Amino acid sequence: MPAEEFSYTGDDVAFRVRSSFGDFSGAQLSDAAILSWINDGQREIVNSNTILRATKYSNIVAGQQDYSFPEDKVLAIEAVYVNGYPVENVSSQSAREYILKLDPELVLGSSKPELWYERAGIITFYPVPNTSVTNGLKLEYVKVPTSLDALTGTLSIPDRYFNELTTYVTSQALEADENYDAASYKLRQFRDGLDRLNVKDNVSQIDLYPQIMPDPDDYM
Repeated sequence: MPAEEFSYTGDDVAFRVRSSFGDFSGAQLSDAAILSWINDGQREIVNSNTILRATKYSNIVAGQQDYSFPEDKVLAIEAVYVNGYPVENVSSQSAREYILKLDPELVLGSSKPELWYERAGIITFYPVPNTSVTNGLKLEYVKVPTSLDALTGTLSIPDRYFNELTTYVTSQALEADENYDAASYKLRQFRDGLDRLNVKDNVSQIDLYPQIMPDPDDYM
């Protein structure tokens, strides 16, 4: 997928929503309320569609078992690589059982850990890496969207999700106005829009481009 564009601001959302209410002066919908709904909407979008993917490289340190998350707030880790090789993820409980059975004294070490698990924002490898490697740790993850402090701030979601965010904020404004039927309708529109974009994001190249199938007669 081409690089995403992030050009819209909170003011763009506010203008669109206020226009639908005829509230151009902002007397009905306050900046604070719209800002809160924008931040809620961004989180709803990213929780449903994993669009804020990022990659971070860190150093592998010999004898160091635990590694912290990146400075970005992490919604989900998609993959961990050590020295270019993917490492299997297991639950912390499964890791404890495995280690207690195989290596309770943690004496084993390896340049390529067999597994990793996460607890309280810390990634733990087993066996403990025994070789230091510059940028040997690669983390692929999904970021939590950055909340706006003011409507002038740039949205954390890509431009192609602007309409969905506007629909979400409109639904919240309608609910605050006690127009519950219209609010529910807009919220359904929001969910349907996310579903459509999610399907579009996950269409494989094989679906986009027709394949030339072999002719059975070629094998006669």
